[in-house]
Amino acid sequence: MEDKELYTPMMQQYINIKQDYADAIVFFRLGDFYEMFFDGAIVASKVLEITLTSKDAGKKVPMCGIPYHASKVYIQRLVSKGFKIAIAEQVSLPGKGLVEREVIKLITPGMIIDEGILNANEYNFIGSIILSEHGYVLSYADISTGDTFVIDGLSRVEIIDEIKNLKLKEVILSNTSDQQLMNFFKSESILVTEYKIEDEIHSKLIQSLSSKEVKLSASLLLDYLTRESKLELSHLMPFKELTFKSYMHIDHQVFEHLELIESNSKNPKSSLIYWLDQTLTAMGSRLLKYTVTHPLKDATLIEYRYDMIESFKPFEPRNQLESLLDQMYDINRLVGRIASNNGNAKDLVQLKNTLSLIPELKNVLSMYPGNLILELNKEIDTHETLYEKLQLALKDDAPLSIKEGGMIKDGYHHELDELREIALHGEDWLENFLETEREKTGIKNLKIGYNRVFGYYIEVSKGNIPLIQDEFGYIRKQTLTNGERYITESLKVVEQKLLTSKERADKLEYELFVELKEFTKGFVESLQKLSYLIAQMDMYLALAKVTDLYHYVRPKLNLNGFVEIESGRHPVVERHVEFISNHITMKPHEIFILTGPNMSGKSTYMRMFALIVIMAQSGIYVPANRASLPIYDAIFTRIGSSDDISGGKSTFMVEMVEANEALTKATKNSLILFDEIGRGTATYDGLALAQGMIEYIHKHIQAQTMFSTHYHELTQLSEKFEHITNLHVKAKEEKDHMVFLHQVERGASDKSYGIQVAALAHLPEAIIKRSKQILKVLEKESSKLENNLFMFEEKVELEHIIPKDIQNILDDLTLIDLDKLTPIDALIKLKYIQNQIKQTKKDS
Repeated sequence: MEDKELYTPMMQQYINIKQDYADAIVFFRLGDFYEMFFDGAIVASKVLEITLTSKDAGKKVPMCGIPYHASKVYIQRLVSKGFKIAIAEQVSLPGKGLVEREVIKLITPGMIIDEGILNANEYNFIGSIILSEHGYVLSYADISTGDTFVIDGLSRVEIIDEIKNLKLKEVILSNTSDQQLMNFFKSESILVTEYKIEDEIHSKLIQSLSSKEVKLSASLLLDYLTRESKLELSHLMPFKELTFKSYMHIDHQVFEHLELIESNSKNPKSSLIYWLDQTLTAMGSRLLKYTVTHPLKDATLIEYRYDMIESFKPFEPRNQLESLLDQMYDINRLVGRIASNNGNAKDLVQLKNTLSLIPELKNVLSMYPGNLILELNKEIDTHETLYEKLQLALKDDAPLSIKEGGMIKDGYHHELDELREIALHGEDWLENFLETEREKTGIKNLKIGYNRVFGYYIEVSKGNIPLIQDEFGYIRKQTLTNGERYITESLKVVEQKLLTSKERADKLEYELFVELKEFTKGFVESLQKLSYLIAQMDMYLALAKVTDLYHYVRPKLNLNGFVEIESGRHPVVERHVEFISNHITMKPHEIFILTGPNMSGKSTYMRMFALIVIMAQSGIYVPANRASLPIYDAIFTRIGSSDDISGGKSTFMVEMVEANEALTKATKNSLILFDEIGRGTATYDGLALAQGMIEYIHKHIQAQTMFSTHYHELTQLSEKFEHITNLHVKAKEEKDHMVFLHQVERGASDKSYGIQVAALAHLPEAIIKRSKQILKVLEKESSKLENNLFMFEEKVELEHIIPKDIQNILDDLTLIDLDKLTPIDALIKLKYIQNQIKQTKKDS
């Protein structure tokens, strides 16, 4: 911008505000519109697809605007694209001179609290990251619900996975020197803000955290939110410190491959959560999604969840409980808006209506047998005092506006009732006053009039003036040709009330609303607890319903490492087609080599196993007739074909990268699922890689593994290694056509049926015939090689290969931006790298 002195005072005011919010689009309030100017207008007009105009403000400047009352939809579109928005409101009344304006709220992708912008069924987290000598510390919060968490000791891979899983849209960093993280944020369009804080802040929200580094990370986030959001954040809960190692490790590729929350085909019915989420409240839906994406390793906690589902299974009270939950509003987000001074009377009414259901809810819960629901019911506070206050005060049809009246019930406040009476029945009062004065004076043609100069007055004709006596209290105000005009003290008092009653009533209603809001703030902590209890019962009730509806069973957890699944089913596929169930019986350290034709169901079989495991460790019943499972520390998958063109990675490269994660991170307590490894390169390269991986898993990792392949030659490995077992998916030929039986059995498949599958795809008959001729020749020529290929063995000096963790450290050192590191940051980074090297040596 040029010299601001060239512009009008109003535009100078805008420029001053913009200087403080240079990285935000400023919504500048002008009457009933939010206006944007200069570059902000140009950008907003393109994103919002609204007309770009200009304004003469000393000089012509670009301008676009949106109606104030319809701003939410525009804010949502801008925020979803990663923009920050500074809301500049008028903070003084119109009068002489320029109306004052200041930013009252900063809205960013991670700092949204307004209803109608957020997805009700998802958390909206904002995070902060610092690097300590023990690893990355991630703190994250949802300011709309008040939930806060912190995780310590993450590797770079782990923190990237967690950011993806949490769907963080905004991250706060103390410095931006970590180039690999910055590249990731850029690739994911995550808004990054560099923000400095010298030391941990003094707050009860972080007092219980375990270490200085963890407190510093939480302080960084808390200080940023407090200073930048312009909101009162008294509803934020104390940070809950999570232990990353208490959860099953699932990287983001597993989430994508298994379609836990989102469908790869953009069809929501292809995701697991679509079929599990029978919750009736937004609170329960958010909790269920978090539960499914954070499977546990603690058998006691898992069993507790099973017990809760079992407790909610009795059918009789379920309909009543569902009916009550279906009427409940999102307590957490109502409390968030009220506590942050963004709430309106409608929010209080919705809170009141929800609280009105709690006594009946407790009564229905008391019908359930068992101690678990009894204990949960004991913790539920009915909030009678708050409910009675809100019920007494608030109209059920309270408007969204909080400064135009219509919120408070008649009978709640005497002065408000009086003002309303005057505003509604002022003319009646004047008529009654006039009749009283006529009787008192005996003047039948006495009149009451009004003008702007004198206000209300009593007019007496010239002939009746002698009838006016001193005790009447009449004060002469104006002499006319045909009579006199008088006022009285009582008339002036009522005049004041008549002329200002509506304005005063609206102002008093606002004051009473503020009192109610402040009163409600005193219950924030107990309301948040109530919200969590309702979310729990909603989730467990939904899972109990799903269990009955889909015929799920309670898994048994074992410590012996055996897998026994009887008639397992895929929880998503069975909702679309008639699913053929399969057994899975697996010993500790066992590797299944799974063969069979394309489209026969190999990938579905592996996905079924993975989903059953994740559901079981999330504390959810599973689709099977019977299931006994060990507790896995991680699941690693490579299922499906994909590439990363923008990242410069082919399908085969992505395949190798994802396989490497399993081969370097898995333990004997992990589960590995590989589908068609090696198919993206030459046949012998692929065969060699596949065999090398299988042998490595068998000898070094010893994790239970399913390895699906078209390389039938690999089935010979079962003769050489004791823990390798062949499985195949049954199929048969009928008159040169394939029939898929989708049944998995022991033993190797006799052939791949590739040409038969091609025939099913209706390739030209000439191609099918020629392919069969070529296949016969190839099978003859390859028989000798086939007999020797998998007897090959040679010892490799693996100690000369640079481990992946060390290579990551070397890459990290190369990419450090020394110009952005402070001496303290450099020492922390050095200590972190040293610890990584020590850990790598220890692991090896």
